[in-house]
This record gives sequence, C-alpha cells and structure tokens, in this order.
Amino acid sequence: MLLFPKDTGTVPTVELSHHTEESYYAIARFIMKGVQWFLNLIGQSDNATLFTWVYAILVFLIALLIGSCVKWVVLVTTRGIARKFDTTVYRGLREHSFFLKACRIITPIVFIVLIQFTLFTRQSLALWLTRISWIYVVFVIASALNTLLTVIWEHINEKENTRKLPLKGLLQLVKGVVWIVAIIFVLGILLSKTPASLLAGLGAFSAVLMLVFKDNILGVVAGVQLSENDSLHVGDWIKVKGTDANGSVMEVTLTSVKVQNWDKTITTLPPYSLISNGFTNYRNMQESHSRRIQRSYMIDADSVLPADDAMLAKFAELPFMKEWIEKKIEQRNAGKVEDANNSAGLVDGSIDTNLGVFRAYMKMWLDAHPRVDHSGGISFCFVTTLAQTSGGIPLQVYCFTNTSAWLDYEAIQASIFEHLAAMLYKFHLYTFENPTGRDTVLDGYLSPGKNPDVLFGLPYPYFNASGSPENPGKPVQRSAYPEVSAMQPSAPDAPSPQPSAPAQTGDAPANGNAAK
Repeated sequence: MLLFPKDTGTVPTVELSHHTEESYYAIARFIMKGVQWFLNLIGQSDNATLFTWVYAILVFLIALLIGSCVKWVVLVTTRGIARKFDTTVYRGLREHSFFLKACRIITPIVFIVLIQFTLFTRQSLALWLTRISWIYVVFVIASALNTLLTVIWEHINEKENTRKLPLKGLLQLVKGVVWIVAIIFVLGILLSKTPASLLAGLGAFSAVLMLVFKDNILGVVAGVQLSENDSLHVGDWIKVKGTDANGSVMEVTLTSVKVQNWDKTITTLPPYSLISNGFTNYRNMQESHSRRIQRSYMIDADSVLPADDAMLAKFAELPFMKEWIEKKIEQRNAGKVEDANNSAGLVDGSIDTNLGVFRAYMKMWLDAHPRVDHSGGISFCFVTTLAQTSGGIPLQVYCFTNTSAWLDYEAIQASIFEHLAAMLYKFHLYTFENPTGRDTVLDGYLSPGKNPDVLFGLPYPYFNASGSPENPGKPVQRSAYPEVSAMQPSAPDAPSPQPSAPAQTGDAPANGNAAK
C-alpha cells in the first residue's frame, strides 16, 4: 500500500508490507485515542483543528524519542565494536560521528509514516509536513555521505598518498556534486518535479551557472592539471611570479592554494593562477639534497695584471698551487697552451694573468671543499669571468652544495665568498667599489703629495702594504714592493720619488684610483 493516494504525485512515497502497515495503523490509532482523551479532558473534543495540531506535535515527540533511543543503541554498539575492531577508518567514522549522523534519518522517517494515517483528510497539511521531513532526510543523507568521504580522504591522504598529491580539491569537488544532487532533490520535492525534469531545465541556465561558479570551474580544471602533471604537492617550496608567494604549500583546495611564506605570512592564490602565470617549484632541489650557488664577485679591472715568473713563484707558495703552476709552466715551455680541457687533467685557468691563476686556485679549493657536491651529473662546479661591466669584471662561482637545508646552504655560501674575499690580495687582486665622499677627501689630500702616514684605512695596493705578509697594513714606499709597484699606474711625466721623501708628489696616483 502507498501511504499517499496515487493521484497526489507530490512527494516521495514509501511502500510498506501488509504486516508493517497494520503495525503502524495500530500505533496511529493508539496515539489518536490518547489525543482524543486529552481533548475531552479540556473540553475541546469537537475541535478538529486542535486535534490535528496536537496529534502532529505528539507524533513529532514520539519520533524524537524513537530517534534518541536508536542513537543510544548505535552509540553503545559502536563503542563495543571499537574495542575489537579498531581500524583507522572505523576510528575516523567514530571521531566524525558518522553513525550518529546516519541515525538522524530515523526521526523524520517515523514522523512521515505516522503523520499520514491521521491527516489523510487534511492533505495540504500532511503534504507540507511530509515535504519538510523529506527535505530533512535528503540533507541528513548528504551530510552523512560527505562525512564518509572525509574519512576516506583522510585515510588515503595519511596512509597511501605518498606523493602528497593535492587531493583535498578533488574531495571538495565530490562533496560539491553531492550537495548539488541534494539541492536538486530538494527542489524536486518543493516543486513537485522529478530530478530528471529539473536537470533538463538547468540547460537554459548553464551560462548563468558558469558565470556564478567560474572560480570553482577554473579551480577544478587547474586542480586536475596540477595533479595529472604532478606539478604541486603539499609541503613543496614554490615561488609564484608577480606575487609575494615564496614559501611552503600548506593546503590545496578547490578554490585556493595557501602558501606560508618564509616571513610566516600566508599568501592565498587561486589554483588557475598557477597554471596561467606559472610558478617555480623547488621540490626537485629539495629531493636531490643539493642546491646551486651562482654568485659573482666584482673584480677591479685595474688589478688584473700579467703574471711574471716572480709573481708565479709567490703564488706557488699557496695551497694547491705549486704542482699546478709547475705543470702549467712545463706545458707552456713545451709549446702547449691548454687553459681549458687540459690534457694533463689540470683545472681550467691561465698562468698569463693573476686573475687566471686565481680562477684555478678557487676551482681547486672548491674541489677540496667537503660541503660542495662532487657527484657530477648536473652538479657542475667552475669559476669563470663574465662580461665586464662599469662595476668591474664579474668573477662568478658556480657550484652546488651537498645539502638543500636553507641554513646550511647560507652558511656554506657565506664561507666560500668570505674565503674568496680574503684570498684576493694574495693574488694582487682587489674588488671594485664605488667611491664615497671619504675617498674624494683622501684623493684630494694625497694628490699634492701629502704624507699618507697620518691616514688610516687606505686601500691596497696603492698606499698600504696589505699584500705583504712581512708588513701587513704598514704604509710603504712604492719601490719597497716591486710586485705592488708594477700594479700602480703613474703619469709619464711624474718625477721619480726621492728615497728620503717617500710621500712626495708622484707617489700617489692622481687618477682617482686611490679612492677605491
């Protein structure tokens, strides 16, 4: 039997067996007798409207009572099962109250069945009460199903998602589909339409729906692309061009990507912006446990000089240099010039200039560095010079550290360039620095031939003997250190300095180099 007459066709119906139908009729008759007794007690036995409302309220209370009892039974049962069947999925279902949410369907079902036996003479009231109950049933089912999806996602994401794919966006997509289907059923109940007819009518509103859900649609497409191409994982370090995003990915959802920047701020981006604008992912660098160093040191072109035998002999006293210089000299004497891809396996470099010798020294020093990656492959290591600029000759160090940890990387990089800066003077090189006001004052003081002994902090190599280990930092005559004197330009008409007056005119260049 159908609880609603067949000609109504307005709400979902429930078929009951003959035995179940008789049971519900017996319960309904018992409730009606109780309502009639109550109305007789207050002298309203002929009030049909009051009878209807009292019966509806009483049925609602009974349905709540039955639902509460079922919830209690389910709660006790699930606790007992959990003691013997405590898996991660089952524990997740209990933590998210899936069983209790599913039990909420009992109350409206009982109310729907009992309310119709008495209100068949008031079909309008029964119709709306039944519609409201069915709407509640739809939302209870949708909520329970979404809870089940959440538990399944958590299990997969924690136990089986070893690649850390952004599955939360897919979860939200499926949840969105569940709620869309639920809303279609609710509209069908309210409008007395079947879901199929509603879906057919949605075609006319497809343009409006695409406009309203533009971000969601773009997010779905972008999420599928990111997952399919394995472009983004939770925990990846990414940098997005044109934005402040530079840090670790915290969460990838249907409509947003959350990035925790290194300054602890949070940047939220739409997923489709990563596809349209592009981004840099440092995951491979992190997984390779290596990180590139590519930095230049500006060398003043005035300090680059031809390397004579005396200079090479001095350089040979430094670590790594003796054997290399001797073999390079042998090759030169034999008529071989192999400054690159040397047949004897020597590192790239040239003994023609002090800068070429310094490049070879830095390469050998990096090869011996314990924190520089020497595994080969893409972990190249070389020292070269770039095109000269107005700021000097860029001396570039290109290598990889054997760790990708940020703090370790910065410490290794700092130690490399601190050593480079400390060793420049041993090769009679110095860096380019733009002159300051103090440099202008010093140049104005020294150009007329003033005594430099009263000054401090004079730059090497013009007035300080900082390149000499015998007298570090002591002002000297130019002639005292020939290798320094050879580096200093002098005017062609400048008079020779007198031995008794080392600070006379001509000791200091007047072209402004002293201010560097």
